[in-house]
Amino acid sequence: MGLDPDRECFSCFRRGFSDYVTRAGLGTEEFDDLMTIVNRNLNNGLTPPKAGAEPWSLLRKASIYSNDIFQEEKEFFTRQMLLHYDELKTHFLQMDDPQSAALAAATWCNLIDVGQGIPLPGTEELLDTFSSPLIPDERMEFFNDLHGAGTLLVLGDNAGETVMDRLFLDLAAFDGTKYYMTREFPVMNDATLKDAEMAGLHGVATLISSGIDVPAVIPDMLRGEAATVFETADVILAKGQGNLEGLFGLNDHRIYHSFVVKCPVVSRATGIPQGNGVFCRFTNTGGKNAHL
Repeated sequence: MGLDPDRECFSCFRRGFSDYVTRAGLGTEEFDDLMTIVNRNLNNGLTPPKAGAEPWSLLRKASIYSNDIFQEEKEFFTRQMLLHYDELKTHFLQMDDPQSAALAAATWCNLIDVGQGIPLPGTEELLDTFSSPLIPDERMEFFNDLHGAGTLLVLGDNAGETVMDRLFLDLAAFDGTKYYMTREFPVMNDATLKDAEMAGLHGVATLISSGIDVPAVIPDMLRGEAATVFETADVILAKGQGNLEGLFGLNDHRIYHSFVVKCPVVSRATGIPQGNGVFCRFTNTGGKNAHL
């Protein structure tokens, strides 16, 4: 069972693309054309990442400015989080369980998201959330699985969040092979290989691109190295709602999801209230108590 789209998804797309089209220097006609495609895709039952893939591709090609319309925001949040990197690393190293604290911070950093119509947090506000509880919280189970694993694959999400992903991988008590998968092309403020390198992730993991033009990892669309790494990974850490939407319902016990619930559609599908920081796996049934 996948995550079913809802009319609220169209409203979210409409709100988001009204800003995206303006940033790209386009007008009302282009906006209406993109919304027609989104509406058709949602009506055909496509999940939000698939429903938005074609419009985003068209937007990149039509943009009269950069094809990466959120480049400025991505670089800003990456620089801001890098300013705190050494301070946070020192702080976490003084805690009883540094890797677990860093993993919680990486989860809450999912708040850096331009796609849900939620105001972006200031850096200090974001730092203040890092010690907030995660509900549900399966970090212990994750680390137990990681203890016997040879390969960890992290499916990246937003730029800026990438810095906290790097800090987690830096502090993780894991000697196996680490992979970090990014988006193939710019979409919203999701991280590409360039963004991951700016965050310094190439120093703690092998970087690979998903190779697909979708703002999510969808296993049956992966090819080549991306498919091989996904299929053979012992443990998978999926960051953000986009990857949740691409993977929800697979019932794959290797996959742990790390994100903040930002919309009612995801809240209903997972049975978790909006605003919660989440670290868990999910069953294939969805709804109340969908997490394992």
